[in-house]
Amino acid sequence: MARRTGKGEPRRTNRSAAEPEEVLRAKYLDYCSARVCDVFMELEEERVFELARAAEQRVGAQQGALNLRQVVTLLVEQLMGDLALPDFESWAEDYERNPEEYDPYLLGLWKSSVESPATSS
Repeated sequence: MARRTGKGEPRRTNRSAAEPEEVLRAKYLDYCSARVCDVFMELEEERVFELARAAEQRVGAQQGALNLRQVVTLLVEQLMGDLALPDFESWAEDYERNPEEYDPYLLGLWKSSVESPATSS
């Protein structure tokens, strides 16, 4: 799992307690999004075109019948299947044991979806 973009999360030295599920779910979405993005960005333009045509055929659409949003949705679904991303429960269990294996892939986007205790009213 080579990470080409982003700085990732800083390494942690001690983990005193399990993170709340809300934080883990946000990190899971960040991780999966980053992995899909990495693979998509590594594709050559010709390969994206080939995958788009294959996606149209897979759903039985005429060539050019799908709009760009539909094609991209199908491409992302294909990439997610090819990546074989773990389900949340498996990921969370492994993340709690080995955060250093996943933190380099986190873009930090998860932070914006989790309210910090300092900002709670």
